Amino acid sequence: MPGTVLLLAASPVGRGCLVDAASVLPVLAAVPPAVLSGTDTANVVELADPLEPQAVLTRLRAAAAAPGPLTVYVAGQLQLDRRQRLPHLALARTTPSTVRYTALPWHWIREELRLRPSGATTLLLDLHADHETWQWLRTSPLDSGRNNAVYGRVAPPPARRAVAVPSYMRGVATILRSGHRPPPDELHQQALARAAADAPGSGAVTGADLV
Repeated sequence: MPGTVLLLAASPVGRGCLVDAASVLPVLAAVPPAVLSGTDTANVVELADPLEPQAVLTRLRAAAAAPGPLTVYVAGQLQLDRRQRLPHLALARTTPSTVRYTALPWHWIREELRLRPSGATTLLLDLHADHETWQWLRTSPLDSGRNNAVYGRVAPPPARRAVAVPSYMRGVATILRSGHRPPPDELHQQALARAAADAPGSGAVTGADLV
């Protein structure tokens, strides 16, 4: 059965940007769809720096409704909305004061994937959190759904005025470009090791391991 792949890279434009999320998409897009999915054939949907949360939700909903395995790759940054203090994936127009209206609530991802069969969905995540969200995550784990296999890392914000790179996701993409897709747990460990080797001493892969 064909698989479905959703590639999502998002970060705010301007000073609020913590990570150059979209920089990893050309590397991921160079991977054959079947390798991205781990199936014989696959349909790939790519979202680069989307503007509207509803547009992302529409693509996510369609991907979740497709039969067969679903693999979701997400690179970006997390921020809390000021009213409910819930994590959101920041989009291109997101600012600290507009998170509630311009970012994608993380629980939308969980809810759209909730009805999929257990074991049919894999998420690979490379996320950076701002200072407030990083503190929140210390006591509130990021909930991506109990039926889904989740791999990746959440990293703290980079140094002031610096923009991080999605080194974990870049490691994933580089490994997959070889044409071989190891089991997700092996892919995760190899990607962490590759990211650490590419940026020794930089703190590029510090953060919370999501496995």
